[in-house]
Amino acid sequence: RMNLTSNKNGSGNELLLKALGMKKMLSLDKQQLVIYDLTAGLARDSMIMLSSIISDIEESTVPPLRLHMVERDPLVASLLTDAMRRLDILADVEKNSNEGNISKLLANCLTMEEGDALSVLESMLTDTRSTDSVPYPPDIIYLDPMFPPRKKKASAVKKDMAMLHSLLGTATSENKGDSEEAEKARLKEEQKLLAAACNAAMRRVVVKRPANALPLGSLGDEEDYDIPAPSYDIRGNINRWDVYITC
Repeated sequence: RMNLTSNKNGSGNELLLKALGMKKMLSLDKQQLVIYDLTAGLARDSMIMLSSIISDIEESTVPPLRLHMVERDPLVASLLTDAMRRLDILADVEKNSNEGNISKLLANCLTMEEGDALSVLESMLTDTRSTDSVPYPPDIIYLDPMFPPRKKKASAVKKDMAMLHSLLGTATSENKGDSEEAEKARLKEEQKLLAAACNAAMRRVVVKRPANALPLGSLGDEEDYDIPAPSYDIRGNINRWDVYITC
């Protein structure tokens, strides 16, 4: 379910929006902003982005924001596709209602595809994309990679994230035999993804991380020389948002 109303409050949401800098860009440029959410999951963060400018969407004939969502897991992508299908149905059935009008406006802002974020970025860098379907290049790329599996039980997470962890099998990890190789493979994938994102984004890349974790793809040593360093971060008690300025 795409829930637009429950994401309007909360310090975490505000920190995310601050890191993205959407409002400032829209107010200064007066032109359409293009954001890629390359780790869409259940679209929770995408809905936070849209809810922050819902009044602008209602007042504009042209959507001020184009948001393209990418999700690599087939099951999660199917749930997201179904949610967008229901949004289109609501827009068609409730044509003369406020809810129907908002649904239509949101549907005009959103596109999505199933695929691996790195593969999608690489294809975008080499292929010519239709500006009618998926605008390219993006102004902002947002990454919320699944955090490494927990080694032990921790405090409860939100229901939507608990379900996502359950679907993807990333809730806990106790097998030490495979952990080292898996960690190396994960870091290499993160490094490639971050480099591709920084090459593609016109203005900035924003990456969500645990508050005390190393930056995405970082080993924390001298081998990090070829990894882009965050320009700055927006920090909360639990999470932080690393911002990479690319313009």
